[in-house]
Amino acid sequence: MKRTKKAVRSRAGNHAGGDETRQSSGQIVYSLLREKILSMEMAPNAELDEVRISNEMGFSRTPIREALIRLASDGLVVLAPNRSARVAPLDFDQLPQILEALELYERVTTRWAALRRQPAHIELLEQRNAEFEQASAGGNPRLIVEANWMFHDAINQACGNKFLAADCSKMLRSVMRLSILAFKPADVRKSTYGDVVEQHRQMIAAIKNRDPDAAEKLVFRHSDEFRDRIRSFVAGTNTADFSLSPRK
Repeated sequence: MKRTKKAVRSRAGNHAGGDETRQSSGQIVYSLLREKILSMEMAPNAELDEVRISNEMGFSRTPIREALIRLASDGLVVLAPNRSARVAPLDFDQLPQILEALELYERVTTRWAALRRQPAHIELLEQRNAEFEQASAGGNPRLIVEANWMFHDAINQACGNKFLAADCSKMLRSVMRLSILAFKPADVRKSTYGDVVEQHRQMIAAIKNRDPDAAEKLVFRHSDEFRDRIRSFVAGTNTADFSLSPRK
C-alpha cells in the first residue's frame, strides 16, 4: 500500500517522540528503511530502487539517496556503480572472520574505556543497561538487540578513540540481523537475558573502577557467549540428536 508523505512523517514522528525530536527527511527515510532491513521485512539482497521507494514513501530521491548512503556506512546496504542499491547479504561464509575481528575490537575498546572513561560515560552505560533490562522484559528480539547495541556503543564511545569506536560499532551493526534471528527462541529470552543484564553491570563496575584487566576479561566472556549463540543458530541442530520412532 502506498503511503503518503504525511503518513510517513506521522509514523516517524510518533516513533521519535513528536515535535521535540523532529527529524529531517533523510533521517526519517533512514530510520524507516533501517527498521525494515533489521526486521527482515526487506530480505537480504533485495533491490532498493530509489524510484519505487520515492513513490511509496512520498519523498524526493535526494533524502532517499542520503539514507541509502548512511545505511551503506552501517553495513546494511550495498552500493554499486550503475546498479540499484541492495540490502546487504548475510554472508555466512565470512561470519567466522567477522566474529573474530569483533572480539578483538571489543576487547580493545572495553579495555581503553576502563582507562579513559569520564563520569558521563558511566552514567550513560548505567542508563543503557536499564534500557536493555526494560527491553528484555518486553520480549521483543528487535528491541532487545537494538538496546544491546546501544550499550556496547556506549562502551565504544568511552574508549577515547573515535576510529576504533566507529569501526567496532559498525561491525556490531553488521551482525544485528543475525542477532535478532538468534535471540528469537522463547527459551533464550527466559534463560539468558537476566544473565546479560548482570554481565553488563559487572562490566560497568570494572570500567568505573578503572580496572582494564577485569573489563577485558568480562567482555571476552560476554562476547564469547554471544558468538556461541550465533554459531549455534547458523549451524542448526545436529540431526544426530534426533531419534526417529518406527512408522506405525
